[in-house]
Amino acid sequence: MKRKLQLVVASLTVASLLAACSSSNKPESNATAKPAEPESNEPVEINLVTPDATITADYLAALQKKFPKYKINHIDQSQKGKTIEDLITTGVPIDIVGRAGTGFYNDVVNMKLELDMSSYIKEYKINLNDFEPQLINYIRSISNGGMYGIPGGSAINHLLFYNKSLFDKFGVSYLKDGMTWNEVMDVSAKLTRSDSGINYYGFTGHLGVMTSWNQLGVSLVDPKTNKPTINTDERWKSYFQTVYGNTTLNEAYRRDNRAFSGSTARLVEGRTAILLFNAGIALVTKELQEETINWDMVSLPSFKEAPNTGSPMNSTIWGLTKQTRNKKAAMEVIAYLVSDENLLPLAKKGFLVPKITEPYIKNFGVEAKPAGKNWKAVIHNKYAPFPATNKSNSQIEAIHVKYIEGMIKGQYDMNTALRMAEEEAQKVIDTNNR
Repeated sequence: MKRKLQLVVASLTVASLLAACSSSNKPESNATAKPAEPESNEPVEINLVTPDATITADYLAALQKKFPKYKINHIDQSQKGKTIEDLITTGVPIDIVGRAGTGFYNDVVNMKLELDMSSYIKEYKINLNDFEPQLINYIRSISNGGMYGIPGGSAINHLLFYNKSLFDKFGVSYLKDGMTWNEVMDVSAKLTRSDSGINYYGFTGHLGVMTSWNQLGVSLVDPKTNKPTINTDERWKSYFQTVYGNTTLNEAYRRDNRAFSGSTARLVEGRTAILLFNAGIALVTKELQEETINWDMVSLPSFKEAPNTGSPMNSTIWGLTKQTRNKKAAMEVIAYLVSDENLLPLAKKGFLVPKITEPYIKNFGVEAKPAGKNWKAVIHNKYAPFPATNKSNSQIEAIHVKYIEGMIKGQYDMNTALRMAEEEAQKVIDTNNR
C-alpha cells in the first residue's frame, strides 16, 4: 500500500507540473491529491526488559502516564522463562534492555543485540560527563569504541553495616567513614568473643561480591594474557592477608565450623558485629527498615594501594537493541530514565544512582528512611575501576570463594590456596575457550 501510494502521489505531482507549464492562462484546478492514510491509533509498543527492582508496578504506572502515547510492557528478567535467550527463542521483541555491569555485557554483547547509541546520545543532549566516569569507561570498553548503553537506573556499591548494640555491649567505639582495612580488622578482632555461652563474630562479608567487584579493581582474568590473576597480581595477596588473615576471627570460624561468607541474615540475627554487603540492603531489608536491631553503616574501608576508594559502582545500563521496533520512541523513554527528573528523586530516597553532579551529592539520602542513619556513607568514597569482563568470571569467582573458605578453615595456607585457585581457574578458562 505504501509503494502504491507513493506512485499515486508522484504521478499527481508530475501531472500538476506539466499542466502548469503547458498553459499559464488556464484557471487553477480545484482537484486535490488523495490524502495520505491516517496513522494507526494503536499506541507504539515498547518492551522494557530488565530485572531492575526499582521498576515496580507503581513506577511502571507513572512511566506509562509520562508516555501516554506508548504502551510500555515490563518484562521482568528475574522471572522464570524471561531471560534474553528465552525472549529471543520465543520471538518476543527486546526494545529496551536494562542490566547492570556484566549482566549487560552477557545479555547484549554476547547475544549480539548491541546497537551503538552515540548518535542518539548526541541528539538527545545527554551529557556523559554527568555520570560516574569509571562506569562510562566500562561501557566504552565493551562497546567497540561506541556506547551500547547509558547508565541510569539504581546502582550498587558496598558498605559496612554494623550492629551498634554489640559495640555497646563490649565497649568498642563505633565505626567511622574513612577507616582503613587494618583498623576495621582490629575492631573485628575485639568483637570476636564468647559471652555467656554465645559466640560472637566481629566481621563477615559476602565473598562473591567482595571478589567480583573488589575495590582494588583487580580483574579475575588478565585481558592481555587470558590467564588468572589470583597468583600473579600482588594486590590479591595483599587483599587476602588484610581481610582474610585475621587470626582471631579465623580461629572463631574454624572452631565453630561456620562459613565466613554471609549476608543480611548474619547481621540481623544479632551475633555478627559487622557485615560487608551491597548498600541497597538498607532500603529493602525489612529488619533494617523497621530497625529491629540498632544498626548503622559506614563507607567501605580502604587499602593502602587505593586510598579513599570503595568498590566499583555497578549500575543498571539502559540500551537500545538491534531488535528495537521504534528507536525514536524507545530512545525518548531511555532519555527520561537517565534524566535528573527521574534519578534525583531516587537519590533523595537513598538509592545510589550513576550521576555525580552537585545536586546528587548535596541531596543524597535527605528523604531516606529510616531517618538518622549515615546515608552519606553510600557516596563517601571514590569508586574503583571496573574489573575487565571475561566469560569465565562467574566460575572463577566461585573458585576464589571456595579457596578463601578453605584457607580460613585451615585446609590450606595462603600460598597453597592462591596456587590451587590459579590452577583450577586456568582449567576453566581453557575449557571455555575451546
